[in-house]
Amino acid sequence: MEAKEYTYSSLGGDRPLAADVYFDGKPGGSPGDVRPIVDRDLPQRQLIDYTVLVIYGGGFVSGSKSSVSKARLESLALDFGFVVVVPNYRHCPTVSLHDGPIRDVHDCYSWARQDLPKLLSEDAGVAVSGQNIAVIGSSAGGLLALHLGSARPPPKAIVAYFPALYLDDEFWRTPMESLSKIPTFPPEFLNQVMQEGIVVDAPPSFKRVPESTVPVPDLARPRVAWFLSHLRDGTWLRNVVQDDDYARVDPAELFSPEFPPTCFVHGTHDKICLPRFSKQAYDTLQSFNVPSKLLVVEGKGHDFENGVGVNDALFATIQDSHRFVAEHV
Repeated sequence: MEAKEYTYSSLGGDRPLAADVYFDGKPGGSPGDVRPIVDRDLPQRQLIDYTVLVIYGGGFVSGSKSSVSKARLESLALDFGFVVVVPNYRHCPTVSLHDGPIRDVHDCYSWARQDLPKLLSEDAGVAVSGQNIAVIGSSAGGLLALHLGSARPPPKAIVAYFPALYLDDEFWRTPMESLSKIPTFPPEFLNQVMQEGIVVDAPPSFKRVPESTVPVPDLARPRVAWFLSHLRDGTWLRNVVQDDDYARVDPAELFSPEFPPTCFVHGTHDKICLPRFSKQAYDTLQSFNVPSKLLVVEGKGHDFENGVGVNDALFATIQDSHRFVAEHV
């Protein structure tokens, strides 16, 4: 698997936004539809028909393109033969959800359609079609992936892992009992996040430590403390949306008979983004006769797919979601 980094947006002269692009440097014979083509100018090119955007989560506050697991990238690029695009995007709260993350992933989607084929052709001798693009996102990235259903033309398929949606639900304004042990921090410590300027990548909110078998919150960082404090108090959504216009950022408002084929993946024990939201979204798309699928993972909580390796039994579910994309692009 080969990788290249590109700038997909300059933000009007501010800090540029980058995307990592992964692809099989030796395509052919894999389950993906990869085939050689003949071109008078570049006879050694390969044509890769399908591109997948993979959007990381982190509450629109943390995370980066480097946080997507190698196992997932290799599955998409090597097993299914996709070109895989993993973008960074601006993080809240120094920009709103609509003006930052949503705008940025729409820009990356357009860039992948219009500019990436020429760049890969020139830089790697790979000719990729910009017409067949799917999107995969997790948690906050699931909302961003679903929001691309409003792009024109829309993605060929969308996969949303435990997405945030139905933003008018009272759940998003209710303190989260699962985070009740997060301590209270001085406002001057939390407000340091507002002095960070434009942030386009940040370490995950949870870290691994030797004395714990599960990741623990990195509360020494103001950004993490700010994020988890607002989740705990039921004020996170208000502070990332910022203008109270929840409808324009809620993917559920976009569902219609024209919505792209969509697969939802959700653990039954998720306390951060409730599994009933994915079930409701699936039922709604089914009522519109939109090709859709719901993969329910028993006993698993939020972000269960993070760190799942190819030898883990759960990886079969991840492969199933990738197969859904392959069947619909």
